[in-house]
Amino acid sequence: MLRAAPIAALGGLVVWIGSDLSSVADVRSARLLFGLLIVGLIFLVLATRLPRMWLRPIGLATLVAVYVIGHAMFLGVQVLPGLVFVVLLIGHAELRVLAERFARLYDVALTRTERGRIRRALGRAVFRLGVAAVLAVVVPVIAANLAVAGVVTLTTIPTAILLAGALVGVIAMLAILPSSRQRAA
Repeated sequence: MLRAAPIAALGGLVVWIGSDLSSVADVRSARLLFGLLIVGLIFLVLATRLPRMWLRPIGLATLVAVYVIGHAMFLGVQVLPGLVFVVLLIGHAELRVLAERFARLYDVALTRTERGRIRRALGRAVFRLGVAAVLAVVVPVIAANLAVAGVVTLTTIPTAILLAGALVGVIAMLAILPSSRQRAA
């Protein structure tokens, strides 16, 4: 299941892009974007078969380019879905890292204690990923609502920098907290 999580996340992103592209009215442009989507998928499949580090980033960048071009030129820019798309893309990358790090540990014979420690570490990592994903979507939405309502008078770059700093601080706390708790024990 752990090895399938990044593939499922990527599959969801590809289905999302494909469904968006099916809404493009210009048939020639839609075909061109679908072709680019297929090229990106080919790069991603080759990245799983060939030991080349540069294939995966090209494939992911192609998927992002298709999404951005499709929305910027034909479908219109929608901030919240775009933000969710980016968060899911980052989530896919993190799930891939977790799968590479933890899946092979389950392949060897482990004691019940070792398996429990690995399961708890994986649970903490997934929890941090979930919190970061939720915060990455919720904090900008709340900030935009506060700015529109006039509660926060700063609606410029300093506000964005402060919010980004707060988000990084929360994520850093989530990352450091488990290791500091283990050292204290």
